[in-house]
Amino acid sequence: MIYVLAYPEFDQICASRIHDFRAKYEPHRAKLVPPHLTLVFGVKSEHLPIISELAEAVSRQTPAFHITFDNHAIEFDPFEKKHKIFLLCGKGSSNVTALHNQLYDGEHRAEFSATQPFRPHMTVATCDTSAQIERINVSHVGPIPLHATLRALEVVQLSNGALSTIKTLPFRR
Repeated sequence: MIYVLAYPEFDQICASRIHDFRAKYEPHRAKLVPPHLTLVFGVKSEHLPIISELAEAVSRQTPAFHITFDNHAIEFDPFEKKHKIFLLCGKGSSNVTALHNQLYDGEHRAEFSATQPFRPHMTVATCDTSAQIERINVSHVGPIPLHATLRALEVVQLSNGALSTIKTLPFRR
């Protein structure tokens, strides 16, 4: 499966808190991938050429920009059948949504579920039950808002339980 991610750059203290929080509340995913925003959700590998082309074009047009995570939400993920805590993107969310929309401008768009509209977010906890997720104190991730910068797109592939970077595409300077 192919994904396009953006890794927010946080200050060192904030990055440490997010890392520790994820290590505790979603240890498997925290080992697999750093804190991220998913811009293209798992699509078949056959779409790699068009996704790579789109990601290159988008990254050349996009300057680095600041984002904030201003709020959180607890939601059930119907695809993974897990309960999750999302940190919701506030400032910069329209830029993130624009990236998402541009990166789905191809035949792979048919793989995006229209029943789950895109909301810019970063997942920080994953649990099997709602009772488990509701016991988590989100304030331990740090004081809201959390500030970060997005500087690049990452085209990655998930295969046999491992994530590998295919391309890192820095934003326009």
